Amino acid sequence: MAKITLGLVLAAALASILVLAQTEVSFKKDVQSILDKNCADCHGAKKQKAGLDLSTPKAYASIVQVSSRQVPDLMLIKPGDPDQSYFWQKLTHTAKEGSGMPKGFFGSKRLGEADMNVVKAWIQGGAKE
Repeated sequence: MAKITLGLVLAAALASILVLAQTEVSFKKDVQSILDKNCADCHGAKKQKAGLDLSTPKAYASIVQVSSRQVPDLMLIKPGDPDQSYFWQKLTHTAKEGSGMPKGFFGSKRLGEADMNVVKAWIQGGAKE
C-alpha cells in the first residue's frame, strides 16, 4: 500500500512539472500570488525588510536582474538560471549568506512543492513579467 501511495505522489508531482514545462509561467498570473501569500508580511507595502518590497506592482522590478544586497555578485532573479538566483537560493535554503525564506513563527519554513515548482519554472522560462 505504501509503495502505491508513494508512486501516486511521485506521478502527481511529475505531472505538475510537465504541465508547468508546457505552459508559460508569468509573474503577474502565477508568481505574484505566491509572494503575496508567503512574503508580504515582511517584504510588503507596509514593511520592507532588507529594503525588499514584494508587493504589487513593485515586486517584479525589485527582484528581476537586481543585485542581492547580501551577495552582490548574485542577482536576486537571474532569468533562466535558478541556481544562480539568490532569491531561489533563499527559497531552497541553500544560500551561503542569510537564512532560508520565508520566515515562519518558529524560524524558516519552506514553500509547498507546487509553489516551488511554479517559481522555478518561471525563472527557468526567463522570468517574464
